Amino acid sequence: MIKMPKSLWIVVADGAKALFVQNVSDTIDPDLRVMRVDEIDIPNTAKLGTEQPGRRDGPAGAGRSAIEPTDWHRLAKEEFASTIAALLNKWAQAGGITDLVIVAPPQTLGELRAALSPKVTGVVRAEMAKDLTNHTLPDIAKLVMAEMADI
Repeated sequence: MIKMPKSLWIVVADGAKALFVQNVSDTIDPDLRVMRVDEIDIPNTAKLGTEQPGRRDGPAGAGRSAIEPTDWHRLAKEEFASTIAALLNKWAQAGGITDLVIVAPPQTLGELRAALSPKVTGVVRAEMAKDLTNHTLPDIAKLVMAEMADI
């Protein structure tokens, strides 16, 4: 069985919630503590944007076609992922994170990757494309340890 480093930070996120968890144990059994929780409330789409999609003329009088409507939910989740990445970038630059595991659904994980600095990507020990935001800390520890054992 692999020992989880005492300095290990785990970010468990989705598009609207992020748990920043740290292992505080130096024994074989991890002791995860929630160090910070960030959460946003994303209202339903009708409250985010109610405008009808735009229309444009087709080429050479071929008629008009609708422009795809803006996905306000997706934009809010992308902005939240950027906020999480900015925090991680700041902490890594200050030397506060030396080992990191990122756990997020595939879409959020991709958005985080795109916004992380080279300093953060250098301390990432594992990535898990899963949504564990509603799991217990012992479950998260078990799943992360299993993932780290595979690398």
